[in-house]
Amino acid sequence: MKRLNSDQVHKQTIVSLGLNPAKHSLTSIEAIAASLRRAAGFLCPCVESTLIRSVIRPMRGLVPDIQTVKALAKDTLEQMIALGDFHEYRDFTDSSAVVLYAAQCSFVTRKNGSVVLVGISADQTSVLPTDLEERIEAVGCVRVLRPLPGESLRDDLYEIGLIEIPYKQWVKMPRFQNFDQHISDYDQRLTSKPSTGEIPGLQILDSTSHTRFYRKRWIEPKDQTGNFIARRDQAYGAALWCYVHLENGQPQHLLDFPLLHSRWRGCDEAWHLQMAIDARQGHPQEFSLRAVEPGTHDLIVYSPIPMWAQRRWDAIGEWIKPKDGLTAFRFPDSEIDEESRFARTAMWLEQARDGM
Repeated sequence: MKRLNSDQVHKQTIVSLGLNPAKHSLTSIEAIAASLRRAAGFLCPCVESTLIRSVIRPMRGLVPDIQTVKALAKDTLEQMIALGDFHEYRDFTDSSAVVLYAAQCSFVTRKNGSVVLVGISADQTSVLPTDLEERIEAVGCVRVLRPLPGESLRDDLYEIGLIEIPYKQWVKMPRFQNFDQHISDYDQRLTSKPSTGEIPGLQILDSTSHTRFYRKRWIEPKDQTGNFIARRDQAYGAALWCYVHLENGQPQHLLDFPLLHSRWRGCDEAWHLQMAIDARQGHPQEFSLRAVEPGTHDLIVYSPIPMWAQRRWDAIGEWIKPKDGLTAFRFPDSEIDEESRFARTAMWLEQARDGM
């Protein structure tokens, strides 16, 4: 019997997950996501803790900080749920328990012909034939296939038996509106609220300040009149997101976020509404494009983006830490035109003219 050292175990495990040990480590997001898919094929339906435990337990003695890896696995699983690899359902016998089901193997087609693979096979790493499986690009939690010249991946995956998920259904974006209509919907809700008195700890997002300096835009109200994105203190926990109407700096109406039955977080609604406000006032929030590495462009934004936009860009590109700006994503050149168009139409952003 041959005894393996820890490095050899690492390498063999990565290879068994269908990944390249020269590119990925055992604690990389790609490897953890692959491990979760493998475990889910045997264990689902199950609760989250069962799935996490099955992935973390074999790593004891192989990684220096098991608690850090456990936290990473939980974050990775959350991202995979958002991407559609898992479905969540309430347990009928215990309403507080959420049961995870492995989603059926499916795919999402993009306009450029590439596909995002979604779902989990019940008993193997991949349902794809070897020639396609070897071409899967793992970036974080996402698995992408890019077409060869003249190839229709959509037709090939149909023949294999995979189901196509409509792109709009997958990204779960809000319905498209122009910025005037988007603002009008919230203004009507705001003015229908009863009058309010003093609001403790109120801060507003100054719509007249430069959109590139997000943190500096937050100020205490003085003599402003109009509708503003705001945050207000609460007795316990983080400040609440809201939309407030001021008259000479005094609150008159208040609308808390998220709205009732909303699919989005409070901050997502607030950031998206501020994007519309900035666009209507003639100084839309900006994004920049930079060619850094051969075959790629970085898209830099200077204000926070809603989770549904980040989910899309996490799925298509790679998050990077920008030298300036608030956040950035690196996209292949084949994706950058579509993602620039998405920034303009879905979030009313404008490409910076100075090339920054």
